[in-house]
Amino acid sequence: AFPLSTPSIHLETPRFRTVMTQTDVTATCVVHSAYDAKVIWLLDGKDPTSRTPVSQDSSTTESISSNLTLPSSQWKALNTITCRAEHRCFNSTQKTSNVKG
Repeated sequence: AFPLSTPSIHLETPRFRTVMTQTDVTATCVVHSAYDAKVIWLLDGKDPTSRTPVSQDSSTTESISSNLTLPSSQWKALNTITCRAEHRCFNSTQKTSNVKG
């Protein structure tokens, strides 16, 4: 059995210059957990996945990487982006980044 541990989350957002010069930008969330957690993205507190492509890779047993790609125009209108990790074996954990320049 795995110890009951809260995962750590690393949220990486695109640089300002990338947002200004690229058509699409990608945010990356890495969840470090012994469990195969589900990664959920929230844009300004809302679930965007119905219209936004999200890729999730279980590259190792210790971390999960998820990428969220958005058009730069949508990114510029955002205030916050949140990456949340959920699994039945731990309380959901999240990290929010304020992206409003």
